[in-house]
Amino acid sequence: MADLNFAFLHSYSPLKRCFMLLGILLVLAALFVYFAYLPKRKEAEKLERQLKEARVKLHQTQQIAAQLPDFENEFANLTMAFKKALNKLPDNKEIPALLLKITKLGKDAKLSFNLFQPLAIRAKDFYAEVPIDIEVSGSYHAVGNFFSQICAMPRIVNINNFSLGNYQADSDGGNILKTRFQAVTYTFIEQPATPDSKPTKKKK
Repeated sequence: MADLNFAFLHSYSPLKRCFMLLGILLVLAALFVYFAYLPKRKEAEKLERQLKEARVKLHQTQQIAAQLPDFENEFANLTMAFKKALNKLPDNKEIPALLLKITKLGKDAKLSFNLFQPLAIRAKDFYAEVPIDIEVSGSYHAVGNFFSQICAMPRIVNINNFSLGNYQADSDGGNILKTRFQAVTYTFIEQPATPDSKPTKKKK
């Protein structure tokens, strides 16, 4: 490359030479800023934004990781509670035995059954209600004992629509009354398994 010749500057006054040199320096500075500094600055700003986003994501990930043991413990507790609740729901095969157990408890409590009518099963979400209309005759104490024994059963049986009536005196001087109520137990509904894939057609 040929050497730059600034001899022409000697024809100008010192003040003009200073202004010309200053102008050349400003042009060089502007070229440096435009072609070198600004692209690097934009790249640096982009990298800085990416770094901030990475730090935010890292902080969020650290928070989730710190809470993960609590979530796992809560999930384990909910799973255990769900399993315990399911154990209190008789399956369809146990319903007849459960109904026989209820009638036995009533007879053991010295009650006479006037009505024992299982009703249509009411399907809910993952379980179904099994209602039974029941009417018994006996003393108030016997009815209370009967209800207490039902509540103590390992399977869930609720007493709804409770009513008393038709008081009568028995031969021993006690009171006989008719008690009508609806006992409701529950059974777990097994969801049908969804096929993973459609059956393949046989080739002819």
